[in-house]
Amino acid sequence: MPISAVIHLIPPEDVTLRPTMGHHAHAAFLSLLRASNPEKAEAVHAGSSQKPFTVSPLIGKGERHGNFLRIRAGTECWLRFTFLDDVLFAHFGNAFLTQRLPSIRLGGAIFQLSRLVASGTEAKDWSGNTTYEELVEDAGRDTRIRVRFYSPTAFRGLSPRGQKTRNQPHIDLVRFYQSWINKWNAFSPMQIDKHSLLDFIRNHSLATRLEIKTQMLDFGRHKAIGFVGGCTYEFGADWDGEGVAPMTAVGSKLSPVELVRLANLLADFAFYCGTGYKTTMGMGQTRRQGT
Repeated sequence: MPISAVIHLIPPEDVTLRPTMGHHAHAAFLSLLRASNPEKAEAVHAGSSQKPFTVSPLIGKGERHGNFLRIRAGTECWLRFTFLDDVLFAHFGNAFLTQRLPSIRLGGAIFQLSRLVASGTEAKDWSGNTTYEELVEDAGRDTRIRVRFYSPTAFRGLSPRGQKTRNQPHIDLVRFYQSWINKWNAFSPMQIDKHSLLDFIRNHSLATRLEIKTQMLDFGRHKAIGFVGGCTYEFGADWDGEGVAPMTAVGSKLSPVELVRLANLLADFAFYCGTGYKTTMGMGQTRRQGT
């Protein structure tokens, strides 16, 4: 089941660190998992390209000093980890049960973990959980969808000569859905017909409003550029919404309304799976917005 867990952190003394901490948060995630289950941590680290988790950047109030961020002792900060597999979350949570107030290292800074929250009570909360079945059941039929990207988001593509990959920090609805479908099909018990839905997105969707800007992330050994902000897109409405059938299995011919439901389903799922490149290092934090 998809789970979004927020861990609250407090530095016991003043800390100074670089604002881009996604790669350090990634290392901290694996460190906590390793404390509970070393074999699982190694398997996740060495696993396939479809990772069963995402990591947010460090969130907290601080004072900028050049290229560094100073956070004063006692300031509450937080990190968000999402899980696409509840077994993985169980192993991660054990780290909090086996250690009393475990600490976490982000680069050279030490934070004390104060609490872990994995159940949201309001729509604005960043914690929460659901099941794949509930996501399917709750999928709407909205032909207008708004999503927001809270951390730099990008995709990988070949350079003009095709020799190496590079970031592509621009809005591409097909790439959005390709990213979400790949994660869904890797971890959900229900598979989505990837080619049918991507063809539908390619031919029947249009971005109607963009409020984005580019932002650079410094990962130490390299930099990555992505976009943050909001995107509204719509689907063509040239079909009859009556007589809507339930979602059908892979290989069947899906109606336009069923395809819209799948598009809504995946936009909801983006809250847990993120979007695009390096979602395990703070990029691609995504959330659907109300219409």
